[in-house]
Amino acid sequence: MSSQYSDCIQWTPKEFQNFGITPQVSQHQFHTLDLFSDDALEALLDNYPRHWLQCYTMGSNPEKHHEWTPVHLDNSSGKEILEALHKGRMWVNVINIDKYNGEYAELISQMYESINANCDHITNAKSSFSALLISSPGVQVYCHVDADANMLWHLKGRKRVWVYPARDTRFAPQTYVEEIIGEVRHENVPFERWYDDHAFSHELSAGEVVSWPQHSPHRVENIGFNVSLTTSYGSRESRRQLGVHGFNHYILKPLGFKNRSIARTGVIAEIKSFSYFVLKKLGFLKKGERASTYVSDLELDAKHHKGMSQREESSLTAFSQVDG
Repeated sequence: MSSQYSDCIQWTPKEFQNFGITPQVSQHQFHTLDLFSDDALEALLDNYPRHWLQCYTMGSNPEKHHEWTPVHLDNSSGKEILEALHKGRMWVNVINIDKYNGEYAELISQMYESINANCDHITNAKSSFSALLISSPGVQVYCHVDADANMLWHLKGRKRVWVYPARDTRFAPQTYVEEIIGEVRHENVPFERWYDDHAFSHELSAGEVVSWPQHSPHRVENIGFNVSLTTSYGSRESRRQLGVHGFNHYILKPLGFKNRSIARTGVIAEIKSFSYFVLKKLGFLKKGERASTYVSDLELDAKHHKGMSQREESSLTAFSQVDG
């Protein structure tokens, strides 16, 4: 039987009021649930579809996002995956968690019920993507911009997060955001260390959730072994912002418009957003063909002191079939 997961969110009226408007850290109790115990995670990983189980390793320089490298893990058990993560330098992305497991789906559904009931500035927020992130000590997620509005619920360990000002072209040029939405560009954006002087930064502990305005560039560095839940959503307001950028990318930019407004409110914004989603639904907007590297000769290996070893030959990872 499903629990009252919404009881795990006891925010103040001010926290609900500021949600998605300014970067903030709030409290939750999801980390106390059996769903996120070590035994539950091991069992989940044992049976999880391998095309929905992504694994990457990376370098230590936050400016070199091209060092993001896929790792095979399709032949590993849940116990082996967790053991290797404690040893090595890897990041496992358990995507579509709400589509695979009904209890996680119920938790996420109640999460948004709570947000909708308490945030007057958010209309009909619904889950668009959710994933469980399980990662090694010291790993990082490079500076990036997500298309949908999202937040990070921390469950185990400690990690530091940096959030940079949204809609500030010093950190993410408008063209980059438009290309991310058009799927021409991956979410990673160039990073320089001076960005941190302008960041909202916080060391997350279990039982904390960090949220930020839509399209805020952000990055993460682990301090220890970590487990987090990332959830993205679409609301009337976030979809309008998405639609404005999408219309700019697909319609105005090809017509040569240099100064493309990113205003999120008003009649023009409504028309742009409505037009974008209608054209998209009718199939008139061609999705971009951003390159993805899923070929690797690295394999998760719980017996190796680094948690992974090298195969004799490179091949496509199982999660190259992520849409399968």
